Amino acid sequence: MEYLRRRVVLIAFVPGAALVLVALVIGIFLVQQANHVRGLADETARASNDVTRTVVGLQERRGHALLAGDRLAEYTGYTQRIDDAIAGLRELARAAPDAETAYQQNTAVDLLVATEGLYRADSLALAGLDWTTRRLFTDAVGGYRTTLSSAAGRLTQSGRDRYEALVRGEDWSTLTAVENAFADAAPLPVAAPTWRAATAVAGRGLGELFAQQNNFAVQMTVDHAHRTLGGALAGGVAIVVFAGVVMAVAIRLADRLTDPRRLARMDASPRSPGPEQGSGTDLRQRSAPRHRAGTARSGSATR
Repeated sequence: MEYLRRRVVLIAFVPGAALVLVALVIGIFLVQQANHVRGLADETARASNDVTRTVVGLQERRGHALLAGDRLAEYTGYTQRIDDAIAGLRELARAAPDAETAYQQNTAVDLLVATEGLYRADSLALAGLDWTTRRLFTDAVGGYRTTLSSAAGRLTQSGRDRYEALVRGEDWSTLTAVENAFADAAPLPVAAPTWRAATAVAGRGLGELFAQQNNFAVQMTVDHAHRTLGGALAGGVAIVVFAGVVMAVAIRLADRLTDPRRLARMDASPRSPGPEQGSGTDLRQRSAPRHRAGTARSGSATR
């Protein structure tokens, strides 16, 4: 009986132990995945701060260089370096843990692109426009307006509210009127100090909009890491509990199968004759009269 009990327990222990092992493997994998995602969030936040500082520094140096040297060469050189820095941030967004997070991160990058476009056009206007730089100015203005309009439709509700407040403000309207005048080679509609103040407000507003969207995207990555870790813990616990239930049921079943009282009752219960035993008895009963009749006929013939 003890041997039977051990075999039943062993049969249950093998799949139970396998389930526990699977739970551990899955748990370890998901914990590593959660740590990776959290590291990605930290890297994204750090890279965004680094790229923002780099872009701001290059924008200032570009503005000074345009006033002092070969405008087209300086503009092209610094603009390319800024584009390369932003492209690195775009590449990081492609490594986001899910499509929604990548979507939000790309929206933040678009806002940074729009901000750079505004300052790109502004640096050209400050340096003075000729036939070549006016075309670059027009391209910069049209590019950042298109990019900003596209990104605005993908913002969160709070982001859209901030965007609407910015573009409906007086400073944004002033900047738009000045940019249109520069593109048409027309006189400025406002004084230069008013233009500079409006540009500062608009640029700062776009920068704040980018920062808000970028923080939202980073927080989404952190939340994804927390969900991954929580799922790992919950899934591991569920599998371990299931394995424990399977082993407990197997042990109870083994105890029932090897219970001495149950086995004694099974041995003491009456057994009904089998089909072969019943057939043998019926055959003997049918054969007995024939045997007696044959014996009687043999005795009569002898007499």
